[in-house]
Amino acid sequence: MDNTNHKRVAVTKSQLTHHWQERLNGNNLTEMVMRYKDADYFRRKDPTLDPETKIYEHIVKKSEPGEGHLNWGHITLYPGKVDDQYFCTKGHFHVNPDAEEYLLCMKGTGLVMFLSRDGECWCEELEEGSLHKIPSNIGRRLINTGDEPLMLSQCLPSNAGFDFDSIDEHPFTCHVYDDNGELAIEVDVEDTPESVDALQEEDIIAFLKS
Repeated sequence: MDNTNHKRVAVTKSQLTHHWQERLNGNNLTEMVMRYKDADYFRRKDPTLDPETKIYEHIVKKSEPGEGHLNWGHITLYPGKVDDQYFCTKGHFHVNPDAEEYLLCMKGTGLVMFLSRDGECWCEELEEGSLHKIPSNIGRRLINTGDEPLMLSQCLPSNAGFDFDSIDEHPFTCHVYDDNGELAIEVDVEDTPESVDALQEEDIIAFLKS
């Protein structure tokens, strides 16, 4: 065949791979590991737990911050309990209040806990294949209630940013425990603003559909 009028096109391999139920791999990834010794957000204490125990890992492929750019990440939340409180992430809001986020559960079982700026909490069940939208200006926390790693993929704007300071100032008011084999959610009434009425079911549905 005469190739005089044809140009060669380079074909390369992807720099990022994310196989189902496996961790994200590739070039220029940023990784964070939370260990028990640094996890100061649990309401329970467990002196028998090794301080080096991994609670969760977060790996993210970052794009340059800017309108329309996206980050892709992977979260592994390990199974375990601090006393009777299930392992969970610290949780965060986004620095950019307009940023939304999607979470895809790839493995395991647990809960994604939502937190409004008014201190109200509600949860959705996590199971393999479930997809969860985190609305703008809503915080979220992940809880592993199973006996295997809880693995999730995430997609969010590159200019979202992680706001942990707001969680330090206004913590999650709900906590998830193992009550003799049964899942129990306790609410810290004293931490819930008295001036704010509890979110009604229709308000929560509106958040999730926004």
